[in-house]
Amino acid sequence: MYSRLLGYKPELKQITKLAYPIILGQLGWVLMGVADTIMVGKLGKDALAGVNQANNIFFLLSGLTFGVLFAVSTLVSIKVGEGRANEGFLTYRAGLLIAFVLFAVQWGLNTTLIYNFEILGQSKEVNEIAPRFLKIVNWSVLPMLIFLTCRQFSDGLGHTRISMFITILGLVLNVVLNWILISGNLGFPALGIEGAAYATLIARIVMAICGLYYIRYAKFMQQYLPTKMPSFREILPETKVVWKMGIPIALQTFAEWACFAFSGIMVGWYGSVQLAAHAVALNAASVTYMVASGFAIAGSILVGNGFGEHNKLKIRRVANATFILLGAYEVLNALIFIVFNKQIASLYGVTVDVMPLILPLFFLAALFQISDGIQAGAMSILRGIKDVVPASAIAVISYWFVSLPLSYYFGEIWHKEVYGIWMGFTIGLFVASILGVMRFYRKIKKLEFYES
Repeated sequence: MYSRLLGYKPELKQITKLAYPIILGQLGWVLMGVADTIMVGKLGKDALAGVNQANNIFFLLSGLTFGVLFAVSTLVSIKVGEGRANEGFLTYRAGLLIAFVLFAVQWGLNTTLIYNFEILGQSKEVNEIAPRFLKIVNWSVLPMLIFLTCRQFSDGLGHTRISMFITILGLVLNVVLNWILISGNLGFPALGIEGAAYATLIARIVMAICGLYYIRYAKFMQQYLPTKMPSFREILPETKVVWKMGIPIALQTFAEWACFAFSGIMVGWYGSVQLAAHAVALNAASVTYMVASGFAIAGSILVGNGFGEHNKLKIRRVANATFILLGAYEVLNALIFIVFNKQIASLYGVTVDVMPLILPLFFLAALFQISDGIQAGAMSILRGIKDVVPASAIAVISYWFVSLPLSYYFGEIWHKEVYGIWMGFTIGLFVASILGVMRFYRKIKKLEFYES
């Protein structure tokens, strides 16, 4: 067994080298949410619950918009494998054009919910706090999508460090602005939750500007820029390619993100205390998931290269190495969440009435993380071989037909409340991981590529 693992040493090193900047960038992104959770948590459990639900709604809809743009890195990585890396810039420009369309859609949907938030059945306090936060953060959709497009382009080229640096810059800026604007430091007024929202908005605008500047002026990027910028007529056909791959990916990401968002909405039925516990436990699990997601994205990029090269052996070996990394990492995470649950929960500075609810959730988080990591790897690798429609079907089945009904049944019918809801999406993630892995290995057998 050990000798077999050593046989994957080249792929493991390659994935890790490509993944670590992605991981740090992913962590920087989610740590913005952690910073908001920790710093807003000091305002009380109602503020924590309200901001959490606002972010739930924001990222529920972001599953659709992000998913479309995830196609950019896959298409660029395949072009690299085909020896057509210079054509990746056209995909990048198509992604930017699509980002404006997606912004209009997401902004409109968010606005509709802002003025009808009571339909979600939340507490009076959450209904008052969440729309105030969401109304400001809603304007960050466009810079967020622009930065994501820049990141997808550079990641697809295998140059993953720049998005890491920009995201860390955004994280630091967000934390500093939170400190200034939430509590009113350095002579600024204390804006409370609105201060956290403005901090997020400003940080995302700066990240988008940095991403655009890097793509246009960085020395590394000059080899991929055309001597003449493509016209709208030249970009339009490429947008169709991005839409064709991106829409199934969007359905997949929306299915998963919506599952977690609706789970949070259901938890909100039971009051601010349970919602605050849910927010902290899920937030902590999101941090570790970003590492797994980084490995999965790196695996997807390398699989995309292999797909462009028509090299079946490379695809299989990279996929196997990705699953090995993810499995080992998530088992370690599970042990940490079980052994150090009190210490992790204490980092969030939650109140005494919330703590007893959090600790059992960390045990469930330990279980679902293993399946979550494997399904992330399977879905990303399927994306790398352009097998996106079946992946989206797996996501819909696992999350909407397994996870959400079971969460409702365990939580509401069995009266397990927040614990029952977590049991439901834990089972859904397990189903997604099994079906995703099975689909990949069936698909790889049918690829008519060479084996060496």
